[in-house]
Amino acid sequence: MAESCTELIENVLDLAIPTGLKLSPDGKSVVYSTRLKWHHRKGEHLCPSLWIAETGLQKSARKLTNGSYNDRMPQWSPDGRSIAFLSDRGKQGKACAIYLLELDANEPKAVTPAENERHIPKFEFSPDGKHIVFVSYPEKSSEFRAREEAKDDAFVWGQYWEYANLYLLSTEKRTIEPLFKKNVHVTDFAWNDDGTEIAIVTHRTPHIESKYLHGTTISTPQTASREVRKVCHVPRGVSSLTWSGSALYFLMNNTPEQDTSGLAVYSVHLFAEEYIYEKVAQGKENCASGLAKANRDILVYVEQGLEDQLRLLDGKILFRQEKRIIEFDAVFNGDRNGMMLAIAQGDLNNPTEVFSITASDEITQLSDHGNTFAGKNFGNCAFIECQTLDNKERLDGLYLIPTQHASLDGKSKKPLPTIVLIHGGPYCRITDAFDVWDPLHLLVPSLLTEGYGILIPNYRGSSGRGERFASYARSGMGVYDEPDIVAMTQYAIGQGYADRTQLVAGGWSQGGYLSFLSSVRNGAHGFGWQFRGVIAGAGITDWDSLVLTSDIGYMQAQTAGGSLWNMEKTDLRTRAGSALWEFKRASKEDRIPPMLILHGEKDERVPITQAWGFRRALDEAGLPFEFVTYPREGHFFTERKHIEDLMRRILGFVRMYLS
Repeated sequence: MAESCTELIENVLDLAIPTGLKLSPDGKSVVYSTRLKWHHRKGEHLCPSLWIAETGLQKSARKLTNGSYNDRMPQWSPDGRSIAFLSDRGKQGKACAIYLLELDANEPKAVTPAENERHIPKFEFSPDGKHIVFVSYPEKSSEFRAREEAKDDAFVWGQYWEYANLYLLSTEKRTIEPLFKKNVHVTDFAWNDDGTEIAIVTHRTPHIESKYLHGTTISTPQTASREVRKVCHVPRGVSSLTWSGSALYFLMNNTPEQDTSGLAVYSVHLFAEEYIYEKVAQGKENCASGLAKANRDILVYVEQGLEDQLRLLDGKILFRQEKRIIEFDAVFNGDRNGMMLAIAQGDLNNPTEVFSITASDEITQLSDHGNTFAGKNFGNCAFIECQTLDNKERLDGLYLIPTQHASLDGKSKKPLPTIVLIHGGPYCRITDAFDVWDPLHLLVPSLLTEGYGILIPNYRGSSGRGERFASYARSGMGVYDEPDIVAMTQYAIGQGYADRTQLVAGGWSQGGYLSFLSSVRNGAHGFGWQFRGVIAGAGITDWDSLVLTSDIGYMQAQTAGGSLWNMEKTDLRTRAGSALWEFKRASKEDRIPPMLILHGEKDERVPITQAWGFRRALDEAGLPFEFVTYPREGHFFTERKHIEDLMRRILGFVRMYLS
């Protein structure tokens, strides 16, 4: 690999990405932590830093902690004088404790046991600052540790589950006591406005699939009396629980019992005669992706097509751009005219930075983490739309044009050798951004620098288009999504973006699945072009076996079309989108191109057996492929050397099969 390309890849992987933004109560400062591009470790441990910046002051961000420990999830105290955060300072790489940093002090102090190893998923100050409530698991008992050490650790389903509980920490006395003493699993909570009550989200068991099988309960235990009242039960999971005034707000599926229906905002009024949850915002033509409380207003992060928006519940749009918002927070001082927003955002040519935005739309860049890329212009981002092949929907997506091939009208000067990057999910969508979780997108700057065009389709089942568009993923694997990839590729060819003779497809997770499917259907669309190579990362090759082995098999069954134990023997719906069931015919018709298959050996979401199956098929048929597995890695990689190897192999494959 050329030295310049190696350096570019290293610089991308070294980027600090802002996360966990929190505005101070007066809106004058913002604190945040950072992560590396794919949440990976550069050395043995994760070591993000805490940063603080003054809103309205250009590039004012400075470090609060030096990056020696895993400092993360900062929270302001209500008086704005201190910051609480999580850290492993008590036992690097293992411990998890809440630390409190007084802004006029030098060193933070642990306020929960420093050497505790159990994860703390969430914590938050009470409105008066006298308490911190946090969710945590119990520490391993001496009996349990002894059994582990003796390897006398046979697992009995349900017998040794450890339930996360809610704990109340006094910031003055440093005492800790459990708030909720029922045998259920706490996953989220929200304070009411005056700090007298907390709403909690619970699942029946700690197993990851409990919410799919048993649903979710929302309750309100009072902090003083510990009296608990059940508010409502919903058939699936909820997120972003927020309490304002007399109502609770949260995100949930548009169709409550369907995971493949997109997300909307729901509310429950707590002083009504009956606790009834109802949809109150978003979900029909767009998707809700997050909530934040600003004083007593509720701020909603909305995906509207390729545009990201921050809205109030009444529909007022506070901020909108055709760029991805990575993180956001808001404070209203007095009223909405005293608004201060903080967002983390980037675009194709500019790494993600922290910005403050006032009610008068004054935007100030507060951080400068991407200064290595200052002045670099990798390409142009063209937003494109086309009709689906069945004429039922409009599709949107991006075509990224290398700077050296971009014309003044925003198109490419000539049809380009093109990589079709297929996103995961399927409930996801890609708009203009520098930081995208998908590993193939880490290579976008390198691919553009080398002159390749990049097509990114948002196929049916993606987010940003509301309930109907998302619902195509229900029993729709291979029926709508893969033809949509074909439709957008054909459009890019017809518009003069892509060279029909120079095409490679690739993706990760759901994108890996669609890559496998594209390989066995290669050219069968009848438009006269084929992919010269396909890259499949962490992809599905057979839905029946995935439902049996994935950690979220109940949810996967909805997209697959059913679970084996609930289907008749003659029902073949789950085969409609399984690449292995189409392999024999594709092989006979000589359609399958050279393939690069990549997979983590410890992947629980899409187990490596999915890749083994396709490797066996290719090997037996004598077809060209490269099969690479990565020890210790799950669905998302954490080790730097593995990610570097992954990127080098992908880039080398693209170079081999595109001119």
